[in-house]
Amino acid sequence: MFLSRTIAKQRMAANVRPSFVGAWGLVLADALALLLVFWLLYRPFQSVMTALEVPTFMIILALVLLVFIPIQAVLITSALWAAKSRWVDIDP
Repeated sequence: MFLSRTIAKQRMAANVRPSFVGAWGLVLADALALLLVFWLLYRPFQSVMTALEVPTFMIILALVLLVFIPIQAVLITSALWAAKSRWVDIDP
């Protein structure tokens, strides 16, 4: 989200309209960065949950709250900035 938002704001300030790949590639970069972070944190999370013998529904709830919702928030925000950076304002 930080990468795509920062670059999109700079492009909009400079009045530069990026290509499809230029705008949406940043969203893909944000998604890959998130996947890397959660991939690195998955094993420690799994170890703690196993050691504490947490019930399955609590693990699912924790994964939804700690992984799914943040990923959705970041990707939706990144997608909004990508679309906004490609917007062409046509005055009638």
